[in-house]
Amino acid sequence: MPATAKSSHEQDLAFAQRVLAGNDSAAAELRSRYHGKIVGVLRARGASETEAEDLTADLWTDCFAARPNRQTLLTKFQGRCALESWLLTVATHRLVDLKRRQTFRVEVPVSTESNEDFFDQRPGPEPASAPSEKQLVLLLREATRQAFAKGDAESILILKLVHLHQLTQREIARMWGWHESKVSRALDVTRENIARNILSELKRVDPWLELRWEDFVELCAGSTDMLF
Repeated sequence: MPATAKSSHEQDLAFAQRVLAGNDSAAAELRSRYHGKIVGVLRARGASETEAEDLTADLWTDCFAARPNRQTLLTKFQGRCALESWLLTVATHRLVDLKRRQTFRVEVPVSTESNEDFFDQRPGPEPASAPSEKQLVLLLREATRQAFAKGDAESILILKLVHLHQLTQREIARMWGWHESKVSRALDVTRENIARNILSELKRVDPWLELRWEDFVELCAGSTDMLF
């Protein structure tokens, strides 16, 4: 039987479990601790004030009350990243979903020959559905893939040998016949190019989305703890 992944944020996990156990003071602390931060980050990432407040309110609702046939949202937190990062990632997932639904919403014009009453012509409420929490994961993954595809093959290989295969810069220098300082510069340039290309691809796909490199890293870390 495979071992369960050990939490690296035990205090956050214990705190979340107190909230889930119905501890009123813990629930109040959760909101007071993170509400302002979530609203502020959503605003910085492209949400309007109303969107940020509404998304955050919905997030708290789902943390404390389960939707039909679904678990309470907070039960999905496994402690593999900080609780704050996880909440911000969930909120950003939902922001991406909201913005994309707004983009692709199509209003069908009503014929002037129709005999329907004006109020009958108004669109009805959209059906309630759970947000597509995987939209952002797919966006981050594809942006990363595109960025690596644009990179110089030799530079990408060196980067992989260092970060995936744990070779030292000295070993790389010997293999390539370079000085270590050249390897270091090549790695720095490659990392910078990948970061720039990732952010450029994210902006190309979702022009409204405002992310810094630090935001991208945080979202990737938060996404590892998402089990939707």
